[in-house]
Amino acid sequence: MTDYTFSAYKAYLEALKGLGFQFITFHEFFKKEFDSQRPYCLLRHDVDRKVTNTLKMAQLEHELGVKATYYFRTKNHVFKSSIIQTIEGQGHEIGYHYENLSDTKGDMNRALKDFKDQLSRLRQHATVTTCAMHGRPLEPYDNRDLWKSKENHDILTNDLQLLGEVYLDIDYKDILFITDSGRNWHSGRLNLRDTVESQVSKDFEDGSELLRYFSADPHPKVVFQIHPERWAYNSVDYAYQWMFDMAVNMAKRLVKLLKK
Repeated sequence: MTDYTFSAYKAYLEALKGLGFQFITFHEFFKKEFDSQRPYCLLRHDVDRKVTNTLKMAQLEHELGVKATYYFRTKNHVFKSSIIQTIEGQGHEIGYHYENLSDTKGDMNRALKDFKDQLSRLRQHATVTTCAMHGRPLEPYDNRDLWKSKENHDILTNDLQLLGEVYLDIDYKDILFITDSGRNWHSGRLNLRDTVESQVSKDFEDGSELLRYFSADPHPKVVFQIHPERWAYNSVDYAYQWMFDMAVNMAKRLVKLLKK
């Protein structure tokens, strides 16, 4: 099986569906609008680049009867209102993929104002009740720090009517967190910020091993984080994304080395 292709992605979803997993959004998770007695998968997408891939992925999920949460940045190259509205219309959740501390070079006051402004922009096109930080791994700022103070947390949740930040407001202790960050299935390899504290973490050598796991007896609580731009629908797209990911991974290795 060639991993990081739409056909591989479809196989993962079909394997979980075949075992009776329910696919729920983060909005539903926070509101407890799901059957807690059944296994579940929180399917999460960070829309960083290549928004056309995002639309193709949402359509594939819609055809399979699967719901996901799509976290959109508000940068011009991905902030496409028609695509956002189409994806929400397919039954998926739209969330805010924020990076305000990075954008303001660590200025907390400016970052908080920018968060409010960008969230308002996104809400002009979709209902938004959850958010997730954009890692920006090659930069020094952790965008989650915007939530550190109780005052800011109260503003972001109460005043802005957000249910929560998916890294900070979920107890992952008994949730298996699987991410494609770094173009591998190892939670700590070339993954600088897309991490959680879980007691059920698991690594996979390749996509075939992951598929076998999803087809057998997986942990009944799963967060599956996928970046749509990484997944190819033809050979040209696959080659381009492979080269791009290799370049980014080299930069990440350098960042890790410099931090030692």
